[in-house]
This record gives sequence, C-alpha cells and structure tokens, in this order.
Amino acid sequence: MIVFSAERSESAPPVTKNHTGKVTSRKTAARPTQPSRQPPLASGVASNIRKTSTPTKPVPFTFRTDLTSRTDRSTSRKTLSPKADKSTKIEASPVDNVDTRVEPTEAIDDEPIYDLDAVKAAKVELKHLQGLTIDALDLSKDHEMQTAPLITREAYIAAGYKKHSTQYGVMGQALSIHLKSSTYVPVDPRLYVNTNTPFTAVVCGVQGSGKSHTVSVLLENMFIPKLQEIGSLQQPLAGLVLHFGEGGIGSLPSEAAWVGVPSVKSVRTPKVRVFVSKSSLNTMKSVYAPLGKNVEVVPLLFNETELDAQAFLSMMAVGSSDSAPLYIQIVLSILRDLGERFSYKLFMDRLDEEKKTFNPAQIAGLEQRLALLNSFMEPNRPQPTTFGSKTYANISGPKSNVTAPKSTPHRFAAGQLTIVDLSDPFIDPGSACGLFEIVTRLFVRAEVETGKVLVVDEAHKYLSTNRGVAGLTKALLTLTREQRHLGMRVIISTQEPTVVPPVLLDLCTVAIMHRFSSPAWWDHLARHISADVSVDAAFDTVVKLQTGQAIVLAPSGLGVFPPGAENTDPSRTEGDAPTVLKMSQFGRRYIIMKTRARVTKDGGTSVLVVPAQESEESESEEETSEPEESEDEESE
Repeated sequence: MIVFSAERSESAPPVTKNHTGKVTSRKTAARPTQPSRQPPLASGVASNIRKTSTPTKPVPFTFRTDLTSRTDRSTSRKTLSPKADKSTKIEASPVDNVDTRVEPTEAIDDEPIYDLDAVKAAKVELKHLQGLTIDALDLSKDHEMQTAPLITREAYIAAGYKKHSTQYGVMGQALSIHLKSSTYVPVDPRLYVNTNTPFTAVVCGVQGSGKSHTVSVLLENMFIPKLQEIGSLQQPLAGLVLHFGEGGIGSLPSEAAWVGVPSVKSVRTPKVRVFVSKSSLNTMKSVYAPLGKNVEVVPLLFNETELDAQAFLSMMAVGSSDSAPLYIQIVLSILRDLGERFSYKLFMDRLDEEKKTFNPAQIAGLEQRLALLNSFMEPNRPQPTTFGSKTYANISGPKSNVTAPKSTPHRFAAGQLTIVDLSDPFIDPGSACGLFEIVTRLFVRAEVETGKVLVVDEAHKYLSTNRGVAGLTKALLTLTREQRHLGMRVIISTQEPTVVPPVLLDLCTVAIMHRFSSPAWWDHLARHISADVSVDAAFDTVVKLQTGQAIVLAPSGLGVFPPGAENTDPSRTEGDAPTVLKMSQFGRRYIIMKTRARVTKDGGTSVLVVPAQESEESESEEETSEPEESEDEESE
C-alpha cells in the first residue's frame, strides 16, 4: 500500500464593514468545483475535516496498487449505476465519519496495466536480438579472418585457415612486432599476404631499398600457381600495370615484366602483354626483347566501342565545367545532347559542324587535345560483331572490296599480366595520365571471372595534383573506396610518398615503408599512419633499414602476440612463466619485415663496374693462389 498525505482546509467566509461600522459577513456565490483527481480512499479511513475557520491537521489517505490483471478483473468487474457515465470522474469529498472509498470503475478497467501479448512479443524480440548478437559476433570474426590482408603463420594456424578455401602467398618473414616499447619476436616468422581479398597497398622507399622487389613478390603470389615455396594459389588474378618513363633508345623495361621470366624452369610464369605507343613500337620491342618470347609487345589502340564520353573528358583534361574554356563548353554540350546515343563517329560529325563557328585559336586548342587521342585510335575498319564464339565483320558493301580484320586478342584475361608502358618522348605526364585513366576504366569494366590487381608503378613520375592528372587521382580514390565491390587490389609504388594524396594514405589497408632518409617524407607519412610509435624512434628505424627490410603497417591484419605491453622474447628460461598469446588484429602495431627471395628473374639489380659473381670468383682464385706461393717460398 502506498500512503499519501494531503492537507485540506476551508477558509472562513470573507468579512466586510458597512457604513455603520459593523462587521458583516458576505457569502459568495457557489461556484462549480472542478472534478478532483484525488485517488480513492481506502476503507476504514475517515476524513476528520471540520468546517472551521482555522486549518486542520493533514488527513492521511491511501492509494491502491494491487489491482488485478485484465483476466482476473473479468470475473469481478462491477458496472456503474445507471446514472453514472463512463466519462464521469468521481471526486472523493472529505465528509466526517463517511467512508469515501470508491471501487474501480469500468472506465479505469479499460486502461490495462500490462498486456500478456505484449510481454510475450517482448520476450521473443529479446531472444531474437540475443541470437543475432551471437551470430553477428561469429560473422564478424569470420569476416575479419577472410578479409585480413596480412596474416602471420601463427594466426593462420590459430584461425584454422586450412579448413577454409583461401589462397595466400609468402611475402617474407616477420623479424619482430612492435607496440610502443613492447617487442614480440614470432616463433614462426612466416608472413602471408591474403591474395583472396581486395586491399590497397602503398610501397615507398628510395632506389635500391627493395621497393620494386617487394612489388614483384606480391605479383608472384598472385600469378604463379602450384608452387608450394611461395604459398597456395588456386585461381590466378588478372593484372594491369601502369608504367611511364622517359622513352627513347635508352629506355628500360618495366620491372613488373620480369615476373614473366622464370629463374627456374619448374616455375610456370604468367603471360605478359605490353601495350606501348604506336610511334615507339619498334624501339620498345627492342627494349623488351631480352625478356624472351613470353613477353609480347603490341601497340596500344582503342576502337570506337571502347571510347565513351568520359574518355574524351579524360583526354581533354576537363576537371570542372566552370573553369573550362568556351570551346570545351561546346564539347560538353554535344556530349550531353548525345547522351546514351554517343558514338565516336556521331560525336565527330557534330563537332565538325560546331567548329565552323570557332575562331582559329579555339580550333587549334581543340585539335591539339584531340590529336593525341586520334593517334591511339585503330585505323578505319569494319567493327566486329560477336555471335557465340565466332567473330564476324559487320560489313556494308561488296565483300570483295573489304578484307576481314584479324581478331584482336583480349587485352585483359585471368592469369595474364597486362602492362601499359607509355615511355615515349612525345608523351608528357599529363597526356599519359589521361590514357591511363581510360585504360583503368576499361580494366574495371572487363569481365575476367577472377580477381583483379592494379599496379601504379613509379607513381612519382606522373602522379600529382595538377589539373591534367587529377582525373587519374580521382579514379584511384574511387577504386580504393569501392575495392570490395569491384574485387580490386591496388598497389601504388613510389620513391616519393608526398605525391600520394593524403586521402589515399588514410584509406590504404597496408603501408610498406622501405629505407629512406628524408624527414619531410616521414612527416608526410606520420600524419596518416596508425602505428603507436615515437616519431623520432620510428624515423631512426626507417633510416637504418637494410635492403629488403621494411616497416609494415596493416591495422586489419591478424597476428598472435601477448596482450600485455611487456617485452616478450621466445628465448626465455625454463623457470619463467609461459606467456599467454592471443590472436587479434595488428591495430597500432607495426612489423619489421624481410622480403623473401624471388622465383623469377630480378631485372632491377644495380649495375656495378665489377659484377658480384666475377668479384666472388676473383676472391676465390686469390685464396687458392696464396697457398701455392707459400709453398714456393718454403722450397726456396
């Protein structure tokens, strides 16, 4: 029972004085009182309130809370009197020696205290929510294991990857794992890269630090199947490498092309096709000739079906229509009018009509931008139409006057590494980025029935924030944001990390830093990395890295290490307590890694005056010749 106290009083009637000075009482007119919302009084409680001019003592009253449920009230429910209405509210007026208890009426009973159906529904919802929570935890763990870009061997065993169908490659060995002042040396140093999941990796370092070697190792893990020495690859990927150099006779081939040249005959390397500028075809064939017949060099030519409105915008370096010149505005209006009906021939016909109103300066600027694209167009020939597995020429006119074209090989395919090398003295970095953007868009749209990997090789030579290059930068950002939906792996290799946009560094899942000595580079990277390290200590570590070593950051990678922050070394004495290891993500930890040796030839070795093999042979000859000289001296 809940007991409430209330204080009720009645004031004396108001008094006034008349003109004779006598005190008289004036009764006010009775006003209708508002219905009181006071709870009903319990039985046995009397309200001893008297009508006096002085306040009375507080009158205790009670309020019932032990009302029955809806099902119990159905049998003992009382109805109102005929004069009472459901909307009538009963007021408990305090009268002397009168029991003012009011039984619950039907109006109060219409408001249920609880609903059994609602209680049952709440229990079902809560049980379902708890089940979803358990399932969500399991799904979250499975998702973390399937999408982890890097995995240590210890985590591979602890997570039971053997039971799952996955593919991985041996990237190198983890020399140590660091977190603040804590250092953990894995018992099994093998470090795997998960080639089954999309990821974005940024590889940086000065020349000779092992940067290109690391990129080639990643490509080997994605294209060389059935080789236990480097991991397990069930389905090779389809790859695209963007490369740009100075061009000319002294050009060097892309180091990624050496993935197609095996160092041992038992290694089955992927097919490598190199697309180059038509104006430098013979020169580039001689450049790639030492790599063998497995590396094919062909000219880069687009047909009309591969070009769309966005390709023209890429070649014209149109970043924003607001800042574009007048003739570019006219080109944009033509593209908008054509819409989905766009074709290269129809666009050029409309453009020829509009050029009649251009002045000579506008015509020169437009033709200059279209000249490069026209140089990469296929010569006029009938467009092929595909019917099933055969290709026929869509020819209008007498067949005797037209020669059917040869079938163009696929530009992208599973298990094939495609390299677009635009090393040409007549192509500037801005034009190269426009062509790279077109090729990248075609690569994303290609149906290869496997995963894809895009390598931006030597990005410091052409990647920047200029207007002509902004299109390629935006394309890379889009691929990084949508990599899971596109099945894309993006690897950016550069000597100078400052050319990589800060947003791209924030979005990358793996950062591999080889040796460099520039404080400005480290300041640029330190603002976008997740490692919890001292800035000075980490920079000292980067400067002292040996060739092939790197600091690896992969927050979503999986490893096994002690949860505490104390130093852990596997070389501990027998009396020490065993360290409890736990599998979790790397988080803010960083790894010092040593990249494994390649199974393909290394085309990026340094050119020395005396080759390393000859110097070793000369040293061995000197060692063998020294004892002979000593014997001659003894005989003398």
